Amino acid sequence: MPQYVINCRLYTEPAEVRHLALEDGKILGICREIPEHADILFDARERIVAPGLIDTHVHGAGGGDLSDGTEAGVHTAASTLCRLGTTTFYATSFYLPGAENKHLQLLGSIGAGEGEAACPGIHLEGPFINPVKKGGIPAEYLSKPGMAVYRDIRRKCGGRLSILTCAPELDGMEEILSACREDGVVASFGHSDADTEQARKGFEQGMGYVTHLGNAMRPFHHRDPGPLPAILAFGVPVQLISDGVHLYAGAIRFYRDIFGPERCICITDGIECTGLPDGEYHFRSKPYISEKGAVFYADGSGLIGTSLSLFEIMMRFKRFTGCPLREALQAASENPARRMGIDGRKGFIRPGYDADLIVIGENDELCAVIRSGNLIE
Repeated sequence: MPQYVINCRLYTEPAEVRHLALEDGKILGICREIPEHADILFDARERIVAPGLIDTHVHGAGGGDLSDGTEAGVHTAASTLCRLGTTTFYATSFYLPGAENKHLQLLGSIGAGEGEAACPGIHLEGPFINPVKKGGIPAEYLSKPGMAVYRDIRRKCGGRLSILTCAPELDGMEEILSACREDGVVASFGHSDADTEQARKGFEQGMGYVTHLGNAMRPFHHRDPGPLPAILAFGVPVQLISDGVHLYAGAIRFYRDIFGPERCICITDGIECTGLPDGEYHFRSKPYISEKGAVFYADGSGLIGTSLSLFEIMMRFKRFTGCPLREALQAASENPARRMGIDGRKGFIRPGYDADLIVIGENDELCAVIRSGNLIE
């Protein structure tokens, strides 16, 4: 028997009031009327209802680190993300060359518990990245490109490797990129010192995404334009950490203007302190500070991510670009769903799609989350 989310103003048609019928974790239908004795799951009270958000780049949340190799860490992160409006995420982690990498084996096999965000795949930052652009990634997580390493990564991830952030200018990357194409892995340009021509070759060889645009890559200069012209030319979507720190607010608007709403994808690059109070924490035993959403090493050696939810990142994108809510939601739900090939079941409110929903108040606050047809308390 279906349950109903009533009095919805759908993000695509906010002028109309509709009702959503949910059954077996799916959207059964979009209705103008509901049965007289309908089972009401939630009354949206004419607030905006949108798809649950999809984060393709997040390392942890709620004190749970997706790389610590513990089931508790994964479940804590997944439940925290869900409560914050992210109903689907790609577990972002690292590969340690020569090690057992039990954390990847865990991520490749663990499923979502009740009240947890879904994790359809793994995003690896590295190991095939440029040491001069490694950013906050420890040097021991880097490796020269080689098929033996790539095969071990695939094996350890249990077939769930979905995104591989890599630097196309490194020797041996052509074979890796060919393997990614064959295996259905999204090769993402990032942590790279590629110039325009090197970036162009990488996109010609199948790179189909850009990891945290503007960060850990060569900047644009009129005599050395770096990868930006190639990124623009090849039409690939780009990740934006639209927090106003990793990217200046004006830069976020600039990128949205030149790439257009279809290519912008909001991400958090969030780490385990996401959803926790500001303060001092530790990342790989190294102290860091979380302050107003920005996360940086205590010794001043650089940014390592955010502590913002994707909902907060999305709303900053809306504020910094001046775009309508519909477009901001596109950047945090529809576009990532399309890029990852899950747009046949997630990222939209349509009959047959997963019943993953968020409710947004008139002051752009998150009011409720529904995951797989269940109201998250």
